[in-house]
Amino acid sequence: MAAELRQATAADVPELGRILYEAFRDIAESHGFEPDFPNVEFATAVCGLLVAREDVYSAATYEGDRPRASTHVNYWGDVAGIGPVSVDLDAQGGGHGKLMMLNAIEHSTQAGYAMIRLMQDSFNMRSLALYTAVGFDVREPCAEMDLVAGGVTDPAFRVATPADYIHMDELCRSVYGVSRFGEYDAMASSAIPIYVLDRGGILAYKIATGFGHGVARSDADMVALLGSVGAYATGEHAYVPVRNANLYRAMLAAGHRNRKIMNMMSYGPYEDPTGTFVASAMF
Repeated sequence: MAAELRQATAADVPELGRILYEAFRDIAESHGFEPDFPNVEFATAVCGLLVAREDVYSAATYEGDRPRASTHVNYWGDVAGIGPVSVDLDAQGGGHGKLMMLNAIEHSTQAGYAMIRLMQDSFNMRSLALYTAVGFDVREPCAEMDLVAGGVTDPAFRVATPADYIHMDELCRSVYGVSRFGEYDAMASSAIPIYVLDRGGILAYKIATGFGHGVARSDADMVALLGSVGAYATGEHAYVPVRNANLYRAMLAAGHRNRKIMNMMSYGPYEDPTGTFVASAMF
């Protein structure tokens, strides 16, 4: 049966959550890694959050009325961010992934986004080939690191407020060269906190969970912030660019531990960040 692509609905979420969980678990465990989603309930909650948002384009492929795959594209700033992307185990290799990726590029371009980015598991040869084939380039290898728990928070560490957003975005634009302002509102509206290091001015910030990127004025500020995040909240992690050897080495020395390597990939115009950053699960 030929696959049909259309926008996902709330009624699809339970099945899309199952597909997301099983697809990510299968590829991770087949390479000896822990799954990104601890259980199907968590994966379903992520799908539900994304499908419900008007600033996220969630599409799925169907065989008849049966969902077979899904992708999500957020429009939270100057760059469109793709992810997560998942295909049902018995439908993989059937063209669902390519159909969704071409549609995500087309939809983003029509929405006025020239820059599109995503994160890709480096051990997943099938997705690496697919994303490269449709026009994405590998830009930055990042180590997903579990932040060590049980430490002491820096006195300058606190939870961000909306009054901080403009200062955070100024810092973001100085490093990334693009605005990610919409992410702050999107995360706050989903009860996902943002953490800052404030010494009379915002020196660093990091959005919580895998959704969250971070930016800092220096490597030392980022290490101080991430150490505080690990001490403050359990189960946190960060995507650390390994080409920034000074930052990566300092993170290892502080006790944070590698989980896996992911590739940040881009479609369209791209410039390397000019300072200290950690990526999100989208870019």
